[in-house]
Amino acid sequence: MPTRSDAWEAKLPAETAKELYRLTKCPTEEEAKAGRPWLRDFDRDVLPYLSLQGIVAPSRAGWYRFLGRMREDEAAQTIISVETSKRIAQGIQSAEIDYRLAADMMTALSIDAAAKGNGEAAKILGVTAAKYAKAALGEEKLKLDAARQKTADEQLKLAREKFEAAERRENAAKAALGDTKLTNEAKLAKMKEIFG
Repeated sequence: MPTRSDAWEAKLPAETAKELYRLTKCPTEEEAKAGRPWLRDFDRDVLPYLSLQGIVAPSRAGWYRFLGRMREDEAAQTIISVETSKRIAQGIQSAEIDYRLAADMMTALSIDAAAKGNGEAAKILGVTAAKYAKAALGEEKLKLDAARQKTADEQLKLAREKFEAAERRENAAKAALGDTKLTNEAKLAKMKEIFG
């Protein structure tokens, strides 16, 4: 929703307006420890803070209209982000999924939502990114397991072929040694031929 040209915040840079709105929300534990201001009360918190920042303060009604517009914008952004995420997820589910790409994409969207001050959308997108990352790890593990199994199968096949070749040589040697028609020299020549 566009800001009215006569609205108090219309005179502020967009980033300043977003930061002021963010300061009206309860700070996290880390922010509180770092001394982040919390603009709760208009007279006690807002007016002194705006004065320190060199911002001409609005009327009390103007301040609350500003907060109402910012809440509406935040709600609209949350709805847009959630709807966008749903469409992306549906597209991913209907196609061959590259879980790593999906995780990276959802992470980027989550960071973008957080940068825009949309904590709820950032949380939803972050959880989705984590699920895709977990799926990507599972997929990579399956690929590694399949590669290991293929290597093991190939090694087993090679061992079987070596065993069968050794067995054929042994049978041929027994047959040559048991052949009464051959002389000892012929038997020795046959053994050299069989065993190399």
